Amino acid sequence: MNVLLLEDELELSAVACEQIESRGHKVFPALDIAQARAIIEDPSIQIDILIADQFVSDGNGSDFAIETKGMPHGIQVVVVSGQLSGRDVDKLDANGVDHYGKPSLYADIVEDLIQKHFGS
Repeated sequence: MNVLLLEDELELSAVACEQIESRGHKVFPALDIAQARAIIEDPSIQIDILIADQFVSDGNGSDFAIETKGMPHGIQVVVVSGQLSGRDVDKLDANGVDHYGKPSLYADIVEDLIQKHFGS
């Protein structure tokens, strides 16, 4: 699986990438929504899963995840944050977006999404 990781904390991004890659997946890290959008729009890259942090420098990860879910690319999306409010959770649930709290093992999140959405 190709995983797009939207996480603006460099140390956390590095740990998450290592966890996910240890399970045999390829990770494309992005520090902000602009970088994430550029990766999604790159025709040479096929993203299967987007993992988005809630708060990044140029926007809201939940909103970007919902936007991405609505794109024709077929990307499965998830928000991982320790700062989701009840309102955020309701909005994600209403749009069918999975969400996890921090701290979480990113490799386990990817495997959960694969089980749920890819059937393997």
